[in-house]
Amino acid sequence: MRTFPIFVSFEGKPPLVVGGGELAAIKTRLLLKRAEVVEVSAQGFVAELAALAAAGQVVQVAPAPGIDQLRGRPLVIAATEDDEEDTRVSAIARALGVPVNVPDRPELCTFALPAIVDRGEVTVAIGTEGAAPVLAQRLRAWLERELHPRLDDLAKLAGEFRGRVAEKLPPGAPRRHFWESVFDGAAAEAMLEGDEVKARHLIGEAIEQASEAGMREGRVLLVGAGPGDPELLTMKAVRALKIADVVFYDKLVGKGVLEHARREAELIPVGKAKGAHSVPQAEINALLVERAKAGQTVVRLKGGDPFIFGRGGEELDALRAANIAIEIVPGVTAGIAAAASLQVPLTHRDVSHTVTFVSGHEAGGKAPSFEHLDLKALASGNNTLVVYMGVTTGAVIAQRLLEAGFRPALPVIAVENASREDERRVATTISVLAAHPDSLGLRSPAVLIFGEVAGLPAAGVVETVLAHEEVKHAYA
Repeated sequence: MRTFPIFVSFEGKPPLVVGGGELAAIKTRLLLKRAEVVEVSAQGFVAELAALAAAGQVVQVAPAPGIDQLRGRPLVIAATEDDEEDTRVSAIARALGVPVNVPDRPELCTFALPAIVDRGEVTVAIGTEGAAPVLAQRLRAWLERELHPRLDDLAKLAGEFRGRVAEKLPPGAPRRHFWESVFDGAAAEAMLEGDEVKARHLIGEAIEQASEAGMREGRVLLVGAGPGDPELLTMKAVRALKIADVVFYDKLVGKGVLEHARREAELIPVGKAKGAHSVPQAEINALLVERAKAGQTVVRLKGGDPFIFGRGGEELDALRAANIAIEIVPGVTAGIAAAASLQVPLTHRDVSHTVTFVSGHEAGGKAPSFEHLDLKALASGNNTLVVYMGVTTGAVIAQRLLEAGFRPALPVIAVENASREDERRVATTISVLAAHPDSLGLRSPAVLIFGEVAGLPAAGVVETVLAHEEVKHAYA
């Protein structure tokens, strides 16, 4: 059963529990966390239900409820532990469109009961679609330890100031930014420490300052999204996505990464691929400046790291020229991710003392000339060359390295979609790659690692493209 989490109001007609036994008592106790009264349909009650009835929290109604008793309920729980009766109640409720739950009978349910972390005004509900209730209980225990016991007080205090904030600040981003500053700042800290007087003073002071300040200045965060695996995002990158008003993201940013963005954030693709720039760089620069000047928090989400072949420097220049506040959040670049996935070091004191990152193409998609590199010096050994965007130009690059004096049997590993579920690795040598341009059989995004480290033992499956006479030299 696939469910959508919502919070149900118990204003009006109370919820109904069918059954008077221990299971019904457990479910009634849960509902009473939010309902003032629960009606329980049963012939007789166990001791707990009888005590709740005596306290006025439970009202006993006739057993075997029908259409009139179920119609209009916010929800019904059938917990008679009698399969026939539970099935009957479920059928009536579903016919009426009333949400119904039958414990341990998912086929009879239209909603699932979550594990709940209760902090008064703050409620966290945890569900596993009924597949792993014990896991839900473990998550609840963890959250109980992590969430401050005074969150309820903080939420109630914020509720008291909502009207005043609405009078002083315009709706949308200004109010949201105000509350973000409150919950991240000294006012919330004071309230959680039990100093309500100080917290009230600080919030009141913040409201006046925000209303006098007028439109808030925007800012841009250049954020590295990493190579694709959402777990390789930094904590700072996740926090940036949570506060963004708008996210401009590249083609290589995975969907799992974007799921960390604030639900209300505007997500705008500005992806670029080799020879196919869907949005020109100048236009991207202008969009970043425009949105920031409009007072928004802008995240420019870039695959890998913004400053390694990500044009982050160009965007930085444009933002500085426009006097926009900037923050840089680095990311795991694809070359590092590929090496980590292979469990192959890019530097190793026995075989590689330096690592050089280069682009596999120049402006217009041309193969790199490497005029800025002393390839002959790199060919002397003890170096690793990591080439980005080099799938289509790999053979040309290999040929230029051979001409510079790199040994023909030097190992090469190419990694497509590093860190992702569909990652592929292909091992070869410079001479084979130069002679067979299509031998890798990979597509972008991919990185190529040239150097002795590429011949070290790798973890997992690595496809090989090797000439027979070179095998013993490259991978012996």
